[in-house]
Amino acid sequence: MAFLNYEYSMKISYSEPVDKCYFTIKSIPANDFRQIGISYDISLTPPTTYSESKDSFGNTQIIGSEGEPHGEFIFSIKGLVETHPVSITEGVSSNTVGMYKYPHGKCIPGDDIKAFAEEIKAEVLGFTSDKDKCYQIMHRLYERMIYESGSTEISTTAEESFSKGKGVCQDFSHIYICLLRLFSIPARYVCGLIVGEGKSHAWVEAACDGKYIAFDPTHDTEITDEYIKLGVGRDAADCAINRGVMWGGGTQVQEINVKVEKYY
Repeated sequence: MAFLNYEYSMKISYSEPVDKCYFTIKSIPANDFRQIGISYDISLTPPTTYSESKDSFGNTQIIGSEGEPHGEFIFSIKGLVETHPVSITEGVSSNTVGMYKYPHGKCIPGDDIKAFAEEIKAEVLGFTSDKDKCYQIMHRLYERMIYESGSTEISTTAEESFSKGKGVCQDFSHIYICLLRLFSIPARYVCGLIVGEGKSHAWVEAACDGKYIAFDPTHDTEITDEYIKLGVGRDAADCAINRGVMWGGGTQVQEINVKVEKYY
């Protein structure tokens, strides 16, 4: 078991004043089998009211608006989470697992991903448990892909990244989800934070034998007590931390800072 202090901050500076904006921020840690949010504190500049609600994937979201002109928008959250070393997050619900079975958004396999699935098919199907299959698929993907910061964009799809043979955590997770679904294992994208990263991270929860087990394909491992889950979805777009609409503002510069440390 570990206690993790976390800080997430976002600052958006505008070249021209923003007349008004609406925002949705998904940065409050989820509660499940392996983590419990103990406390958190939110700060917004300009100061504005907001509310909390759940989206269709069960993620807690902060929703608000600012109607006065402003030249910058700053959001920050600080908190404490209790985490456990198990990678099992929760039981699989028959009411929701269906949405994680099929291709969607950035997780639509093309010819290259399908060919790779066929290449590893015999060895994957040589295992009887879904968890062992997940491990084998993850290992083979890790051997095939290279992590390279800046090699892809937020809009890059799983197929595009796989064809390049390189990407970042978002890409590794999207490709892994495609592969798992091709082997009839429902899988969902996870957005969160991890000790020592300095930025947000992504991994995958696979529905294995009636429970979700969390795998980090970027690091070729199951997750540990150093991971904080913020949200889940079919792909990265479903659980993006920051999303908003603004009027005015001109060009903008965004700065993100993340810090996660063990609390002793």
